[in-house]
Amino acid sequence: MNNYFQRVALSLLLSAVSAQNSDAYVLMISMDGFRADYLDRTYTPNFDKLANRGVKAESLRPVFISKTFPNHYSLATGMYPENHGLIANSFYAPDLQERYSMRDRSKVEDGRFYAGEPIWITAEKQGLKAASFYWVGSEAQGLRPSIWKRYDQGVPFDARVDSVISWFSLPPPSRPNLVLLYFHEPDWTGHAEGPNGWKTLKKVRDMDALLGRILSKTSKLDIAQNLNIIVTSDHGMMEVDSEKLIDLSAYADFSDVRFEGSGPTVAISSDSEERLGEVYESLTTVPHCNVYYRQDIPDRWHYKNHDRIGDILVVADKGWWLSALSHGSFLPKGMHGYDNDLQSMHAIFIADGPAFKDGYLRGIFDNIHVYPLVAHILDLAPYPGIDGDLDAVRDLLRD
Repeated sequence: MNNYFQRVALSLLLSAVSAQNSDAYVLMISMDGFRADYLDRTYTPNFDKLANRGVKAESLRPVFISKTFPNHYSLATGMYPENHGLIANSFYAPDLQERYSMRDRSKVEDGRFYAGEPIWITAEKQGLKAASFYWVGSEAQGLRPSIWKRYDQGVPFDARVDSVISWFSLPPPSRPNLVLLYFHEPDWTGHAEGPNGWKTLKKVRDMDALLGRILSKTSKLDIAQNLNIIVTSDHGMMEVDSEKLIDLSAYADFSDVRFEGSGPTVAISSDSEERLGEVYESLTTVPHCNVYYRQDIPDRWHYKNHDRIGDILVVADKGWWLSALSHGSFLPKGMHGYDNDLQSMHAIFIADGPAFKDGYLRGIFDNIHVYPLVAHILDLAPYPGIDGDLDAVRDLLRD
């Protein structure tokens, strides 16, 4: 009974805090695959304007593996993939005896695959409304904010922006204090053309123009003086070519083990320790990559303490591409998923608004710290299980 009254008291306290601070707003924008140094390689006046008015990080370090779904969910939860469970874009989940794939709508919307508490749920639980236009996890049952959209890449970017503006224009009882907005560029073009392609840099300029329209439209909102805008991305992009393709099936027999992935990482699992040992020994002879049993994966990746992570992980050196050609392979010109310490994998972080300092530049930080930062701006009590730490990014905030 005492625990019941404690929970009620905490709920009332959190609701009161949220009600007192409901004039704070956050728009968090993700531009997928926006490599940090793109800003130095072409003309981006609107990004420069936002950074000069607010704060900018040298770069944002993604979580490993540096893929879209794990990183968007880490941005949303403040947790490493080994804790939130979304360990790759596609993977086998032995705890559910099912396979997750970002291309399988039934799995994307299945809340069982997602652990932790995304920032929009933290907001909703504490009395604030939240909205998402395509953020990873926001479509899953049990994790949906008040307003959410089922992913449709064909929806024009301007239409997405117009929807967000309309949400921020709703009357206070219905207006979200937190909105997350996703764009699939420049990632889409970066895969097709590589990070050094002129079409990719043209797309970066297009995204800069889009940011300009967002800044113009949000400046006319009634809440403009209370709105904090964060522009970030999930990972960078690296050049790859067919001369660096490694056919793992030339070194090991995968006929009776589970083989997951291609490109920067490959995961292998089996119930047979003997077969795992045979495969591991064979793969140690493969050049331009490192092979780890799960327990030996480097601690700095925070990528070993979950059963969904393969028994064996193979990680390619930068620019190299792993595949078992018997399983098929598609080789793009640009790719991500490599070691998250590589600068080419790093993302952007730029923010402006009443919560942030003016014209402040800081060094690299990890994307798990974005969740506690947003929670602080909205005066929310963060989920207790996060890996992120507000103190790691407190310097971004006004005194």
